[in-house]
Amino acid sequence: MLSLAHHYDELVTSAAGSYRARVYGMQQADGMWAGYIVFFAPGGWRAISTDRQTTQSSLAALSYWASGLTHLYLHGALDRALALRPEVQLARELEQLEIAGAAAERRAATLESATEAARRETRLAEQVRERAEERFLKTLADAAEMEARAHEDAAATAHETAATADQALRSRSKRSTGSGASTNSKSRKKK
Repeated sequence: MLSLAHHYDELVTSAAGSYRARVYGMQQADGMWAGYIVFFAPGGWRAISTDRQTTQSSLAALSYWASGLTHLYLHGALDRALALRPEVQLARELEQLEIAGAAAERRAATLESATEAARRETRLAEQVRERAEERFLKTLADAAEMEARAHEDAAATAHETAATADQALRSRSKRSTGSGASTNSKSRKKK
């Protein structure tokens, strides 16, 4: 489960837009905390995450690490995160595969003896493309699940804060109502 370690007030801007940066930690099996920088577009639904940026001994240590990051580091991390987006990586792969497939088709048309080899290359490229599309869809699903978990965690925290504030308000209201009643009963006894 992801835990928020730090958030930054200043927007981080790139050619792709402006983003709010947050550092999240995930505790590993060995007890260490892996740190990721996640960028959220203001008003947008999409989150863009870096690869693991650090490993720290505790969530507090991760928070301390995150507090020392410069705006320049965050800008570079945003560029790296944008380059890691599944659709960018897979679009490059698919483009390369399409180029390879087209080259195979041209060779098949030009060289009669190479027709069967070119068809095999095309079938292989199609299989690789299908696998790349499957990885792309899985990566999108995983990213959406991670973002949903982050939003659910934030909502749970907000609900807890609201409940605590409501309980404190009710307690304060009961105290002020109770002290007013005892003052009125004392006034009546004096008369």
